Amino acid sequence: MEVLLTFVSFLSSYCSLMPSNFRPRLLDYVSSLDEASVESASRRAFAALPDLSKAVSELTVLKGVGPATASAVLAAYAPDVAPFMSDEAMIAAMGNAKEYTLKQYLAFAEKLQTKAKDLSAEGNIFTPSDVERALWSSAVGSKLLKSLPKDDLEAGARKSIKRKKFF
Repeated sequence: MEVLLTFVSFLSSYCSLMPSNFRPRLLDYVSSLDEASVESASRRAFAALPDLSKAVSELTVLKGVGPATASAVLAAYAPDVAPFMSDEAMIAAMGNAKEYTLKQYLAFAEKLQTKAKDLSAEGNIFTPSDVERALWSSAVGSKLLKSLPKDDLEAGARKSIKRKKFF
């Protein structure tokens, strides 16, 4: 379970470095966790699945681990049940990204589970994590396009017009 402790530490440091999420004490909390407590909480959380409420609650007993960090751990372990609570997907699905509570995560997960089920009805298999990653990719791609200078966008449009069509 050393890998999980490293993952939680990395994720917490990544999330705390984001401008909107800066929490300087978070890394101290996560660094103080011992491997045995992380392993115990993780085993209980994984055993609780598919009950997301119980699984998240088992992980959030760890100091410095909130619902968003817990969702990342669960998404890595069980992508068919648990989506990651990314800001981008939260904004797309829920209209906000500032409420990092268990209640908000459960509502978010239910929406993504429903969408995955709807998409899977057409013959392909989609997981809630697939839906989250699609929402995240769309949001990040849109931000990147908006950040490009106008000249670059126009040059890209000209290049695409010159391409041969194969279909």
